[in-house]
Amino acid sequence: MTTFIKAVLILFTMLLPTQALAETTETITLNLPESVLAKTVQAVLPLDVDAKSKSLRGTIRIISINNLQLGDKLISCRLHIAGNNLQIVSELAGHQINLKVGEIELDFDCNANMRFDAAKQILYIRPVVDKMQASTDARQGELGQALISLLNGREFPISMENMAPLIAKTGSKTLIISMRFINIQARKDMLQFSLLPRVSSK
Repeated sequence: MTTFIKAVLILFTMLLPTQALAETTETITLNLPESVLAKTVQAVLPLDVDAKSKSLRGTIRIISINNLQLGDKLISCRLHIAGNNLQIVSELAGHQINLKVGEIELDFDCNANMRFDAAKQILYIRPVVDKMQASTDARQGELGQALISLLNGREFPISMENMAPLIAKTGSKTLIISMRFINIQARKDMLQFSLLPRVSSK
């Protein structure tokens, strides 16, 4: 996603005079269409999720994200996830017991809220699971619920701080454009970025 943003910002800066950019304190608004976001998401899948608990261990992987829809402050989609090398962790008489339960795949609808912490430059996404359907037999229903509990209602951070400066040449000058995210929010049919440019030249 950041690669796409960089490309758009380079084109934007090429259209403005160097002096105007250097003095601006106004934000740039970038609207990423829903269809472009969907393609960007598909490009990074499958994706391992860092979701751990004291009662369940293993690897959780997002296989696919379909029916992606953006509304006002809301993201909706259908997730297909897989749990591999799963172990249920329990304790008996002061001893830890690891029960290997293998693999499971789940499909479910999901609504997600998002908030952006501008000070920390972190985007938080909090999914809420709905209409779950397990692709394994019913005996693993309890395991599926345990897997879902690692995701449901939990905030997952995405760092937006490591965006490298943009470098563009205009005539005999080289522009160095650093961008700081002011806000990121879901709007109807788009994801909206508000950015503050800091520009220098040499």
